[in-house]
Amino acid sequence: MSNIKQFLIRAFLCGILLVSSSIAAISQISLTMKNRPVREVIKEIEKVSDYRFFYNDELSDLNKIISIDVKNGDIKDIMELIARQAAVSYVLKANHQVVLSLATVNQQKDVVKITGKVIDDQGEGVIGANVMEKGTTNGTITNMDGEFSLEVPNKATLQISYIGFNTQEIPVNGQKSFTIRMTEDTQSLDEVVVVGYGTQKKLNVTGAVATLKNEELVKSPVASTTNALVGRLPGLIAKQKSGQPGFDAADINIRSFGSALVIVDGVEQSFNNIDANEIESVSILKDASAAIYGARAGNGVILVTTKRGQSGKPNISFNGTLTSQSYTNFPEPVNAGQYATLFREAQINSGIPENQTKFSEEDIAKYFAGNDPQYPSTNWYDEIMKKSALQQQYNLTIRGGTDVVKYYTFLGYLSQDGMFKGGNTGYRRFNVRSNLDVNLTSDLTFSLDLSAIKDDVRQSNRPASEEWFWMDFFDSTPTSHASFPDPTKVPHIGPGPFNAIINTHEDLGGYDKTYKNTLNGAFTVNYKVHPVPGLSAKLKLNYQQVSYDRKNWTKQNDIWDYDYATDTYTLYGKSMPTSLKQEFHKNQVITGQFSLNYDRVINKDHAINGLALVEIIDYNNGNFSAYRENYVTSAIDQLFAGGTINQQANGSASVSGRASFVARANYAYQGKYLLEATARYDGSPNFPKDKRWGFFPSLSAGWRMSEEAFIKNNLTWIDNLKLRAGVSQTGFDSVGAFQYLTGYKFEGYNVLGGKEVPGLTTTGIANTNISWETMTLYNVGLDLSVLNNKLYSEIDVFYRKRDDMLGTRVVSLPNTFGATLPSENINSQSTRGFEVLIGHRGNFGEFSYDISGNVSWSRSKWIHYDEPDYTDPDDIRLKKKSGQWIDVYNAYKSDGLFTSQEEIDNLGYDMDGMGNTSLRPGDIKILDLNNDGEVDWRDASTIGSGGTPHIIYGINLNMKYKGFDLSVFAQGAADYYVQLQSGNINIDGVRTPFKVIWNERWTPENNDRNAIIPRQKIGQTTNNWNSDYWYKNASYLRLKNLTLGYTFDKGLIRNLRMENLRLFVVGTNLFAINPLRKYGLDPETPDATRGWSYPVTKSVSLGLNVTF
Repeated sequence: MSNIKQFLIRAFLCGILLVSSSIAAISQISLTMKNRPVREVIKEIEKVSDYRFFYNDELSDLNKIISIDVKNGDIKDIMELIARQAAVSYVLKANHQVVLSLATVNQQKDVVKITGKVIDDQGEGVIGANVMEKGTTNGTITNMDGEFSLEVPNKATLQISYIGFNTQEIPVNGQKSFTIRMTEDTQSLDEVVVVGYGTQKKLNVTGAVATLKNEELVKSPVASTTNALVGRLPGLIAKQKSGQPGFDAADINIRSFGSALVIVDGVEQSFNNIDANEIESVSILKDASAAIYGARAGNGVILVTTKRGQSGKPNISFNGTLTSQSYTNFPEPVNAGQYATLFREAQINSGIPENQTKFSEEDIAKYFAGNDPQYPSTNWYDEIMKKSALQQQYNLTIRGGTDVVKYYTFLGYLSQDGMFKGGNTGYRRFNVRSNLDVNLTSDLTFSLDLSAIKDDVRQSNRPASEEWFWMDFFDSTPTSHASFPDPTKVPHIGPGPFNAIINTHEDLGGYDKTYKNTLNGAFTVNYKVHPVPGLSAKLKLNYQQVSYDRKNWTKQNDIWDYDYATDTYTLYGKSMPTSLKQEFHKNQVITGQFSLNYDRVINKDHAINGLALVEIIDYNNGNFSAYRENYVTSAIDQLFAGGTINQQANGSASVSGRASFVARANYAYQGKYLLEATARYDGSPNFPKDKRWGFFPSLSAGWRMSEEAFIKNNLTWIDNLKLRAGVSQTGFDSVGAFQYLTGYKFEGYNVLGGKEVPGLTTTGIANTNISWETMTLYNVGLDLSVLNNKLYSEIDVFYRKRDDMLGTRVVSLPNTFGATLPSENINSQSTRGFEVLIGHRGNFGEFSYDISGNVSWSRSKWIHYDEPDYTDPDDIRLKKKSGQWIDVYNAYKSDGLFTSQEEIDNLGYDMDGMGNTSLRPGDIKILDLNNDGEVDWRDASTIGSGGTPHIIYGINLNMKYKGFDLSVFAQGAADYYVQLQSGNINIDGVRTPFKVIWNERWTPENNDRNAIIPRQKIGQTTNNWNSDYWYKNASYLRLKNLTLGYTFDKGLIRNLRMENLRLFVVGTNLFAINPLRKYGLDPETPDATRGWSYPVTKSVSLGLNVTF
């Protein structure tokens, strides 16, 4: 990739030279002089600039007292201020010459002083609104009361603007006093949305693009921005699998396609740890609109745009929230008496004589009584977990600028505590961002964007992000002691050396720390090419570095048993050996983009926009890890202090790149007929030379029927009616590199000369024909808004065909073949679905509202899957994938539980393969579907779909009344199933079962055919067979967000120098309606099968927003 690096370095240097030469040509002047004669002001200008003045020294107003206050202005700005305060006119000549003369009477009378007040819908003064003379730099901003004064020509036009309000233009026409009422910007048709490598007016977009603004993102004070997207955008599937600090990001995909490409400010980057408060908008590209990103865009694209500066005085804002987090659902374990009862019950049901069971009736009574220290009842949930944990989030923003320089600065801090009592677990994050835009001339601008993110995650030595941690937790039996009279001794609480007490106490077990740093810098230059109207050139260079250092320190402990009767301690064993594993990763990405943009309207009817872009990306990754154990002391947690026996060291590095050529053309005729075409030519090193380049085109069109005369003149209540259609082809190259080459790889070790040496093995058979996977997507959509945009809707229907998917051929090979077959482009599948968004907004006096809902459905099917040529009808039905839905689930059909021995004796078929001799009342009744007299694999059937929801929906309600605002957001999923596993919903003698077993199990006293837990038995039984008995509907409706806020009257906070003050309370994940709740499971946890993961959290937050 040396050529790529050289290109990027040269491009960077050229950009610097271009900016430097342009800066040298700029004559910007900063001048502040109060109550000084014009003559002195002119002389000062000559001192600080290259301008020279020529005038008659007898001019009367040269001695008039004036005031000048200009920062980074040009000569015209200053001369306009002079001319408005003195009877002087000017002419700018070549070579920095300025000629002064006496202003005529008409010129003096042409300037008037105006005053006014800018107010909002409620009559309150708007602080900091921009009041400008249109087409000039002459302007001001409103004061704390919304008032302003300004000198302008008599025939000038005022332009008034403020964020969140429609810009207004008002002609002066001799009027000297104004009251200007601003209206909120609810006209979505004029919105500008972010699309691939640029922006477009929403009304001109021909693709399926959904956008979420900052105001919606920040309603939930979540640690990961991904969780703020859940349910808010049609077609976006987001599933939060964990509530653990630092690991609570949602899994996101678009239309069930798979992981989407994420672009932040024009370059590929994760946005999991970007603070939602620094994001301006998030757009998702779902169809042909994503094709411009080519090989990386097959699963759709998420575009994240951060905030930038704006003209006006510095706007300083502070946001702070304090949040109390707790679990949505967590499986409640049984107590000691219940555990002992279940264990005894299961052993007896397994054929163990009552006098040989682990727990006797007397033991059980003592466990329930709880007054004998030899028979404890420990609730490990209460011992190890906290009821709640604190989250704090603060950020400070400074935003402002002039027509020349605009700036945005963000500082953010997040602190999220863990839910364990015994250690300092949690997550800390610092975010810093600075976005700077400079207009060097009217034709040349540059931007400099810098950001840094520091993430610190602290876990126990056996990380709670891993399933093993939770296995240890549920291995802790309630019949064990949580502590002993000697507090220095660690109790034996489970079946092995792994111990939940050690895992959650850093002073006992150690820690797992990860320090991650993300640095990003972007330099962008834009230049308008004057010889060609509408043509501009853009150069963007971006450098990104992500590094993290992880350190896992494990301390060994002695584990003890204790006899209270004899006060005797017995050493049971030891926990894991003291050891240290340390690893370091560093990833660098350099992106270079050069583009030509053309944007012009010809004869008012023909709008033409074009883009030609070259993009080069260079990837450089490296990592190193080391491990040592056999530490003499656990007081030194450094590698040098460990022993050399069993030490390990490993490391690797990789270099890769990507080159792309991109083109896009947009055409609009009279704003009615819209056409867009894109093409991308991608190069990837993952394929052989003759297949390295892929071509990915798209074509989309739109028809704004609402602009046609037959609608515009007759159906005036229709504001926008647009039909959209598009087809695109994208690629996919995320495959193992160099599969087209033969060679060797290091694998394992061999002993040579009494020493271990790395082993070599072949990489297998090469596939010289491996190539791109291609995805062809068809999309048809409709956009509608009526009644002054009070009612609005978007509908999309799509179909995607995915060809040339990699797979391994099903071929019988002899054992002596000695290699594996390579992956080939042989499989294909399809996905289809639809999305609907509908909403209504309105107001009654000072009360306003906006309610909307969205729903989407999608599902995928195999078109072709390379597999055996099945001929057996049952093989075809249960095993064949071609032509079948991808996520089908096959299992036995059940008919409740047996309720009597008579029912078992009269069953009429052999269910257990042993003449039904193992069956008892309370067992699951499996059906013999094919009526062949026995239950075997042929009796299985398709009973439903898998663990990815096919239906996703969201409901959003926003209301405002005077200073109050209320937001309610609910989201859910349907056509969504999970398979429960028996680890904690059946007693197995190892793990502590969930209390649902105690409450809902079948017993002779609870002889219910529909009991949700069968009779208890140790070991594998027919109850453990895969059947629809364990297959549960996981559909849910969750109250995702509830926000109540109050914004103080500006008159009350004026004396505090505040422009805005808002207090709010937010509830997140407050409750969910779902059938898994009875099992103590959250529907979004991983497959919701066992509960062996960090639970999803709910929270209540108090916060404030202050703007100065």
